[in-house]
Parts: sequence; structure tokens; C-alpha cells
Amino acid sequence: MKILLLSGDYIEDYELYVPIKALEMLDIDVHVVCPDKKTGDIIQTALHIVEGWQTYSERPGHPFELTHTFADIKLDEYAGLVVPGGRFPEYQRYDQRVLDIIKYFFEHNKPVAAICHGLQLLSAAGVLKGRSCSAFPMCKLDVIAGGGEYVEFEAFSKNVHVDGNLVSAPAYPAIGVWLREFIKLLKI
Repeated sequence: MKILLLSGDYIEDYELYVPIKALEMLDIDVHVVCPDKKTGDIIQTALHIVEGWQTYSERPGHPFELTHTFADIKLDEYAGLVVPGGRFPEYQRYDQRVLDIIKYFFEHNKPVAAICHGLQLLSAAGVLKGRSCSAFPMCKLDVIAGGGEYVEFEAFSKNVHVDGNLVSAPAYPAIGVWLREFIKLLKI
């Protein structure tokens, strides 16, 4: 089984590495891609840290070597899609190629796991209309603007929300439960 994971510079470190390792443990091949980059190119991750301020702080995370070339992906080969958060959704939501990938997975009712700021991409792709989902609280307006119903959880809770083929969560503390629900949607 193959899963596609969208990425870009300043993706949240945990939201990239944890899904890869957890899915690999189940013998799932995770293809990590980034627009305009190819296999072996490096992206920079970010660590989002809760320190008691009004929002999280951000520090450089681990560099990550992309596993696959964006231009070479064949969407019909993938059983599901993972859309992490971090900063990359802020700028990739303007990339029509990324939005078309997201639309494909919803049009084909394939499992999608989106977390934190990743819901900005789903909103921009127009796939949230008539759906409910969670996201990082600062993305609430993105979800609503995209026609979705925002499910409110405490930002750093372990809560997730499932609506059809979509499993969503507010941030990385929910990764374990989020992945468990995604794996259920994959019928593993």
C-alpha cells in the first residue's frame, strides 16, 4: 500500500516524521513530495513549541530528504493522503497543482488525514463544503471560509474528528489518535 504525504519547507517536524514512521511500521510505503522538488532534495522542518505565550514559538527542525519527485506522482497509485501542518500550507494553498491533488482524493473518496494548518490546503481546494473538521484554532476562519463546519477542540488536546473519508486534528499532540483513525479508514 502507498500513501502520499504533501510537504514543503517549514512543515511541522512531528507532523512529518511521526506519520512516516508509524505507517512504515505497518509496511505502508509513504511517498513524501513537495512542489518543484525531486527525490533527494532537502526541505527544512519547523518545531512548534508551546511555551506559555499566546501562540506557539517556532524553531528550525530537522532537515528532511524528499523520497519522491512531485512531478512524477501518479495519484491512482495511492490509497490515501496525509496533509500535515506547519507553515507550508500558507504558501502552497496558492499552488493549483497541490489543490488538484487534494481534490482528487476527495473526488475518489480516498482516506485523507489532515492536521493543524494542513486544513488551510483543504479549504483552498474547496473540499470542506458540507463537511466538519478540526484544525489549529488559528485556522478556524479558513475552515469556515471554505464552507466547512469547524469542530472546536483545545489546541493541544488529543482529540480528533472523523467525517466520512476525512480525519482531522488540531495539532501534533493528537498524532497517535489521528493516525489510529486514519489507519481505520485505510481498513488495515
